Amino acid sequence: MLSSSLFALLTATAVQAIPPNRPLPFDSTFLWSRDVANTRSCQQLASKFPNKLFFPNTPTYANESTDYYSSSALLSPWCVFTPESPQDISGALKILTSTRTKFAVRGGGHMPIEGAANTEEGVLIAMTKINQIEVTQFKGTQVALLGSGNRWGPVYEKLAAQGLTVTGGRYYPVGVGGQPLGGGISYFNSARGWSANTILQYEVVLASGEIVNVNANTNSDLFWALKGGSSNFGIVTKYYMRTFPLTEIYAGFIGNAEANNGQLIDAVASFIGPNGGANDPKAAIDINLFYDSKSGSVTGLSSIFYNGTFSEATALQNFTGMALSTNTASDRSFTSWVDETSSFGKSPNRALWAVISLKSSPEAVRLPGKLYLDAVKAHNATLMKIPNGSFTVTWQPITAEGLVEARRSGGDAIDLDPADGSLLVMLFGASYEGAENEKIVDKFLKDLVKDVEKQAKKLNMYYPFNFVNDAGEWQKTLSLYGKGKSFPKLKAIANKYDKEGVFQKLAAGAFKISDEGRKQ
Repeated sequence: MLSSSLFALLTATAVQAIPPNRPLPFDSTFLWSRDVANTRSCQQLASKFPNKLFFPNTPTYANESTDYYSSSALLSPWCVFTPESPQDISGALKILTSTRTKFAVRGGGHMPIEGAANTEEGVLIAMTKINQIEVTQFKGTQVALLGSGNRWGPVYEKLAAQGLTVTGGRYYPVGVGGQPLGGGISYFNSARGWSANTILQYEVVLASGEIVNVNANTNSDLFWALKGGSSNFGIVTKYYMRTFPLTEIYAGFIGNAEANNGQLIDAVASFIGPNGGANDPKAAIDINLFYDSKSGSVTGLSSIFYNGTFSEATALQNFTGMALSTNTASDRSFTSWVDETSSFGKSPNRALWAVISLKSSPEAVRLPGKLYLDAVKAHNATLMKIPNGSFTVTWQPITAEGLVEARRSGGDAIDLDPADGSLLVMLFGASYEGAENEKIVDKFLKDLVKDVEKQAKKLNMYYPFNFVNDAGEWQKTLSLYGKGKSFPKLKAIANKYDKEGVFQKLAAGAFKISDEGRKQ
C-alpha cells in the first residue's frame, strides 16, 4: 500500500495534468479516479476557503485528523476543512456533492468506530470552530445556544457562571455534536428524558446546502427524526437546549477491589429494585467492572451522582456504604465534578464497544455480570496476551419515569414505551493496543453480547433496544426504535430532506439508515 504522502503527491500531479474544465474520467481504466476527484474537491475548497482548508503536513491537519477518543478511529483524509459558520458548511457541501466526494463530519470524535466520523478517501469536516455558547431565549423559554463543535466540559463551565446547566453528556471531552443525535444519556435522564428531549430547535445544513431551522412547528418531521436518528439527515450546526438552574451536587468516582465485585453488583440490583434508589429522579449511576490484561484481575471504577447534597442522597447509600478502595464523591459544584472526568479524553489505545438492553430487575442486573465474569475467566489466557487490554461491563439504568418525560417533552424517534417499564442499557467495551488484536477482541465482545442476549431471551429479560451511542458497528439500532414503527418514518424523512442520498452514499457514519438491513 502506498504511503499517504506519496499517494497525495501522485494524485495531485494527476489533477494538475487535467484541464480545469475537462470532466474527470471515471471509467475502470483510470487508476485512482476516486482519489483524483477527492483531490480536486480539496483544491476547490482551498480556493473558496483559503484559510480554512488544510492539507497533510500542516499542523492543523495533524491536530484535527487525530482529535479522536480512540486510535481505532484514526484515518488519513485527503484534506481537513474547518468551517466557522453554517454558510461555510453550505458552500462546502455544494462542492462535495457536485464532485461526488466522500466526506466525514467530526464533532467530539468520541465514537471509536473506524469510519464513523473520519474518512480515508475524502474530506474531513472538523467542527472545532462551530463553538458558540450563549444563553438566550427561544419562544419565551431560556435556552443555551450551543455550536455543535463544542465539548460538554466548556459548555458546563460557561453555563455555570450563570448558575445554569443542560442535559448534556456525562464526561468532559464528549462532543456536543453527536451525543444528542443518538438520544443522549445524561445525569438528568430520570427527571428530563434523553438529552435530545430538551432541544427546542436545531439549525441544520441539508445536503442541498440549504440552512434550515428545525423545531416543533417548522420542519417538525425532521425535528422528531433528529432526536435519536443519528447523522442521517444533515449537518447540525446549532442546538437550542432548555436550561435549568443547578447549584451544589454530590458526585464522584468510587472504586472497589476484586473481592468486592459481588457487593457492587448487589448494590446495582438494590438500586434498580423495588423501592430502590432509581426511584429518586435526582440519582444517577454509571457502574463499571474492568478486566485488566496485565494482572488478569477484575475491579470496579464507577461514577455516582445526585442532584443535591450527600445528606439528601440516600438513593446512593448502597454504594457509599460499600468497602471502597477509591472514593472521590463529595458535595461540590457540577463543574468540579465534570472537570474530574476530563481524563476520559484521547487514548493511544484502540477501542470497541457493543451494547444490549435488558428489562430492569435485580435478576437482570446479575445476569450480564455473571456472564461477563465467566467470559473473562474462561478467556483469561488469551486476553492476557493483548497488550494494555481492558475489558469492561457497564450498567446504565434508564427509568420508566425518564421515558414518561421523553414523551411529555414531545417524543422522539427512539420512542420507548414507559408502559414496558425501566431498562438497563448494558455496554460491553474493550480498550487495547495493536490492530492485529482486533479480530480477537471483536469476537470476544460479539460472543459475550450474543450469549447475554440468548440467556436474556430465555429468561424473558431481553429488551429490544440498542443504544446507538454505545453500539457496535455490526449491531441493529434504528430499526428497533418504537418496536420497529419508527424506522419507515425515518427512511421517508431522510428521502424527503436528502433526495440524492448524500448522507447515505457520501457521508461517513456508523449507523446509516441504508446500512441497517445488513446488521445483526
